[in-house]
Amino acid sequence: MAAGDEKRLAGRKVAAVACFDSFAKMAMTLLSACRREGAETTLHLLELSNRALSRRQLLEIRRIDRRVKIEKGTWDHFRHLVAPMAESVEILVLGLDGQRSRDALLQLKSAWSKRSSRPLLVSAYPGILFRFALEGMLDRSGVDLLCLNSDTDLQTYQDGCQALGKNSGNAVVTGLPILWRVEPRRKNPDKPSIVFFEQPSIPVHPLQRRFICRQLKELALFRPEHAVIFKPRTSSIESTLHRRHGEMAGVIGQMSEKIPNLQLSFKPATRLLRNCGCAITVSSTAALEAMAMGVSTRIIGDLGVTETLGNHFFAGSGAVADFEAIRLDPFTRKHQLNWLKSHGMVSDGQERFIQALIERLNKAIPVLPEQTHGPRSWGSDAWQGYALRHGGRRMLSSAGARSSQRKRHRTRSLLRRIRDGLVGFSWFSKVLRER
Repeated sequence: MAAGDEKRLAGRKVAAVACFDSFAKMAMTLLSACRREGAETTLHLLELSNRALSRRQLLEIRRIDRRVKIEKGTWDHFRHLVAPMAESVEILVLGLDGQRSRDALLQLKSAWSKRSSRPLLVSAYPGILFRFALEGMLDRSGVDLLCLNSDTDLQTYQDGCQALGKNSGNAVVTGLPILWRVEPRRKNPDKPSIVFFEQPSIPVHPLQRRFICRQLKELALFRPEHAVIFKPRTSSIESTLHRRHGEMAGVIGQMSEKIPNLQLSFKPATRLLRNCGCAITVSSTAALEAMAMGVSTRIIGDLGVTETLGNHFFAGSGAVADFEAIRLDPFTRKHQLNWLKSHGMVSDGQERFIQALIERLNKAIPVLPEQTHGPRSWGSDAWQGYALRHGGRRMLSSAGARSSQRKRHRTRSLLRRIRDGLVGFSWFSKVLRER
């Protein structure tokens, strides 16, 4: 907080909506920054059908700032929730994935188009942008303040907007919110652990995942004096935005029965990093947290460096290594600090965020236009009108991708639901989530 600028949001009401745990953590971080500036803050966790957040995920979200109020609801009632906010809330944070960001903006246009006042709309990212970066930014381009991770992301967004004839002035580089309060570790642990951070959808192929499990086993055998910890992204009963491959945790769990220093842990990443001497991942945002704390970080290069894996994002970081090199030297820091500063770590990111809010709040917030379609960055008026007439809001809010696959996979989806209901005991999982 800048000297002499205390409580710059005093008396302001700030709300956020989120569906998934990573986006909820990001939204809670933004709300926490606003609360410390005097704002009254509320996070609305909107449950999706059969995608409830688990008790552990809720605890991790709440741990970010216990003084921010949390209220639960459902995504189906989004419009009912936000309609009265036109008069009662001054800032609304959309902690949503791209598809639901589009859907939310369309619903807000419908709910607020005839209102003389409305909240300032804000969007940000919970992690790094390594796939569909421009698409994701344009999905959110209808907000008043779009918080981006780096100058590279900003340039990409500006190029896309310019090509489509849209103003890009709503974007500001604030860095990754999860890095705003990360501080370098003061001392190294006496017996550092080696932690692998899993991702829910990477790598995609089962053979690649089995290879990583085998390499972690070899690493544990090679370094018996150090705990080698596998950190699953979620447990088998927890929801996540991306498709989840759960068998890696099961394989590691079986291996750990014979290898004492090979372990599974569901502790929060920040807690594991406190005693971590080497953080390993394919392309998880946890790598940036580790680098910011000064922890030796390795990005797996055995499978190549590709957009599919997402590790191309780290190509210039100095941290890419294969497992053979990791076994021989896991604890020497090799990542480049300058690279980190240009890829998500902005030292004054929180202050930039607050300043951007204040600047926009001090100006008249434009009334939402009465047309039902989205911003020019979603396509021409002719296309959007055609999409709405023939495909409805779902067609436009998903950019057509989901609609094109819906009929094709209807039978497969039905079989999957039957399987989950009879074999996977989905009803039992739902009960466990609430415990």
